[in-house]
Amino acid sequence: MQGGRNMDGMGTLQKLTAAQRELLVAQAQKRSIRRGDVLVRAGEPSAALFIVVRGVLACSASGDLTVYREVRAGQAVGDPAFFCGGDYSETVTAVRDCDVLEISRMAYARALEADPGIAVAFLGMLAARLHLKDARRERRPGGPRRAIAFVRGGHEPVPPAFFERLRSRLQREGHVTLDHGVVADRFGGRSLNDPAVAEWLDRIEDDTAPVFYFGDDELTDWTELCISQADEVVLVTSGDAPKAELSAVERLVEKLHPQSACRLVRLHGRRTGIVEGTASWLARTPVFLHHHVSLEDNADVDALIRFLTGRAVGFVAGGGGGFGPAHVGIYRAFREQGGNFDAFMGTSVGAAMLAGFAFLGEHDTLTSGTHDIFVKSRSFKKVTWPRYSLLDHTAFDDALARAYGADTRVEDCWKPFFAIATNLSDNRMEVIRSGLLWQAVRASSAIPCVLPPFYTADGKMLVDGGVMDDAPLGPMQQIKAGPNLVVHFGRTGGQRFNVSYASLPGRGKLLATLLNPRGRLPRAPRMLSILFRTMLAHQRYELPVTPQDLVLTPPTFPGASLMSFDRHMDVFQAAHAWANREIETRLGNHDTAMEAIFQRSAPKEALEDMPKMQAVA
Repeated sequence: MQGGRNMDGMGTLQKLTAAQRELLVAQAQKRSIRRGDVLVRAGEPSAALFIVVRGVLACSASGDLTVYREVRAGQAVGDPAFFCGGDYSETVTAVRDCDVLEISRMAYARALEADPGIAVAFLGMLAARLHLKDARRERRPGGPRRAIAFVRGGHEPVPPAFFERLRSRLQREGHVTLDHGVVADRFGGRSLNDPAVAEWLDRIEDDTAPVFYFGDDELTDWTELCISQADEVVLVTSGDAPKAELSAVERLVEKLHPQSACRLVRLHGRRTGIVEGTASWLARTPVFLHHHVSLEDNADVDALIRFLTGRAVGFVAGGGGGFGPAHVGIYRAFREQGGNFDAFMGTSVGAAMLAGFAFLGEHDTLTSGTHDIFVKSRSFKKVTWPRYSLLDHTAFDDALARAYGADTRVEDCWKPFFAIATNLSDNRMEVIRSGLLWQAVRASSAIPCVLPPFYTADGKMLVDGGVMDDAPLGPMQQIKAGPNLVVHFGRTGGQRFNVSYASLPGRGKLLATLLNPRGRLPRAPRMLSILFRTMLAHQRYELPVTPQDLVLTPPTFPGASLMSFDRHMDVFQAAHAWANREIETRLGNHDTAMEAIFQRSAPKEALEDMPKMQAVA
């Protein structure tokens, strides 16, 4: 049992004496299970509890490993059902080759007869776990990993410069990198299947996670070990997606890893805002997230490392109609002061603004695009017969296609971009991650009744994302770990209206007043204002904020209104000036969230997920 190595505060054996541990080992049965094998299934009667000796187990409700609890050496699994006499509540799958101790009810009874004190340790551990709602770390896509493997995808050679640059940057940050040569130097001619190799790798991961494995160019024994040892695999590709069948490396990745544990890196000769052909790669090798990387400098490599180590910086933008240009002013302020953003997620006008930044546009590109879409084309001023909507959507659609490119796809934006829409077909949030970029923005901005819904090729009816989530911090946190800037224009309730209900005119009086040059109508909110308020009525903005997340709610800028973009430059400039003041003030006060955005310091709560500065022993 190696003395219960790797046991955290919830470790099962930590509460036992050396004699009690030896007693349990003598009574238990030792089992070895291969990666991918299921130890127990949810719903099965509990016949034993298990203690992990070596390796990692994943506990999930259905066996789907998209989100799971990780159980490591020294920890138990199946114990609540074992002691309560019920069925297993989770399916337990090996995500590494594992050795476990299986303690049957008979074996436990024999151990208990020899030393009744064992019951105190087990029941104390169980009570603590239940009280703390099981504090073992949950693993989810985009979150921290113990081991990450880089292997080649496709059939084209990968420029060695990429791996050299990546290894250098990782080591500079204090991360451990392992390749076949490092292991061969340490173990000489020993087989990679030697238990000493496995134990050494486990010890490194326990001490310095995450560890980065670099596979060989082909499927060798070392590449296979890298893939099987990793919690996440990064397929590095060069050139266009091949039409040939999957390589041996790709087939093994597909066999051992779910899509949620895979990434794709596309290497490019130079950095461009928009590329081509990413959809073909993703159809060939579906992955959780993809990245575009150029070796012109270290910027893209460093961004990739931030994603892999849980430090990627996100920009989350809410809706707000004519207030939307404030997103551009705020973005410019952060960029001028040295900030950078790795991923973008927006709702409604927030999606429209951030889409431009995803293909490397800057403030001048976005302000000119805003002018073309909303002012020059008058897309929000062309009313139509109100059968499908109040506004004629065709001008808006044409302007979006001009601004983003009629054939530009979301997947081909240089930086990851996601648009939030409301799916009225399935009554849920829709995170748009693929397809034509202008259509993603259009769907996210389909204000109900003002514009027609956007209908997808598979029949979904999509409307404005603000109906479901106007500040989508939670969805961004599901995609990546790390700090986020959240900008939204939500307002709390409490506004009162000095309107006499009796003064609201009926149809005849309204028409007569409108036709009379001197006629005056009550000063009451108009239809579109009421519609916006109705859309956002359920929004409480109780966001899942962590110490790394910075939420900014800009003030109301003079002259701005929800349905008018005529003053978009004024809003942009006012927001830029306001954001500069916010940045300077918060940094001066050592605001934790602001410092996290600028990567100047790490919040205490994030330190446990960040690498230790330790070399391979």
